[in-house]
Amino acid sequence: MAAISISDCGVMLEPQLGMSAADVVSVARSAEDLGFGFLFRSDHLLPTDGRRGIDSPECWTTLAAVAASTKTIGFGPMVSPIGFRNPALLAKMACTVHSLSGGRLMLALGAGWYQAEYAAHGYAFPDFKTRVGQFREALSIICSLVRDGRADFDGKHFSVHTDCLPRPAGRMRVIVGGKSKPTVRAAGRTADEWNVFVSPRDQYIEMKRVFDEAREGRKVRISETGPYLLGRNQAELERNAEAQARKFGQALPAKEVLKRLKDRGAVCGTVDEFRAQVRDKTDAGVERFYFQTLVPENRSMTELLADTIKAGL
Repeated sequence: MAAISISDCGVMLEPQLGMSAADVVSVARSAEDLGFGFLFRSDHLLPTDGRRGIDSPECWTTLAAVAASTKTIGFGPMVSPIGFRNPALLAKMACTVHSLSGGRLMLALGAGWYQAEYAAHGYAFPDFKTRVGQFREALSIICSLVRDGRADFDGKHFSVHTDCLPRPAGRMRVIVGGKSKPTVRAAGRTADEWNVFVSPRDQYIEMKRVFDEAREGRKVRISETGPYLLGRNQAELERNAEAQARKFGQALPAKEVLKRLKDRGAVCGTVDEFRAQVRDKTDAGVERFYFQTLVPENRSMTELLADTIKAGL
């Protein structure tokens, strides 16, 4: 596999866990200054760790702010659940933001999973089979609108007969994020990129087998999103792990934090260990990495991440 450069990597934020919209813009500008190719943020309406009463800024309004506040970095949701917005409306929102940014939006889509936020905001949360059916129809509609500028579609869940204007400058890349077989197959058949959340290697290999069968030779990029922890040495690594545990009110020793993340397949370690783990993932087919930054105020670790990637992976 080709070496991974900083332009192949991005910062992934979880603003529902207590960031402000201004914080998102600030990190986006910082990521751009550090040379990262991408800035993604989750699309959640409530904190996903069970807490309540903390800031959870809405995704697409902050993406518009990022579009207006940056110049070169690619950005987008990771991922926007179909259940929150009618697909024709979502496509129009995406085309508008893409145009505003000069063609830098990456549109990542998913079927949705966090039932509590659906219920809290009055959205139906059907069973998995129904959500997959909705996702397939929505993906077809959105791809037609953002790629061709028009959709004429009558399905079980959605009906759309409209143009999508303004037309964005440049092709908008459509990403499908997911681990279930239906979403992985949809990525292989339709998307420009499949994004998978970090997983143990054997699980990833099985998902990739499904993906490769579905894409039938199509060129579809593979990217990975997930948490990371990095330190120049073991002591710094453990300090960063402890800071992350404190952020979420977890009374866990650093070694336990690191073990739990590594068991999930996340990249964690000193600089040399980090490089080796990334190389192992690229050997397995991962072409881009979107590093989930759970403690964005720990800017020194983000800067170390950028320095480590620039020095060569």
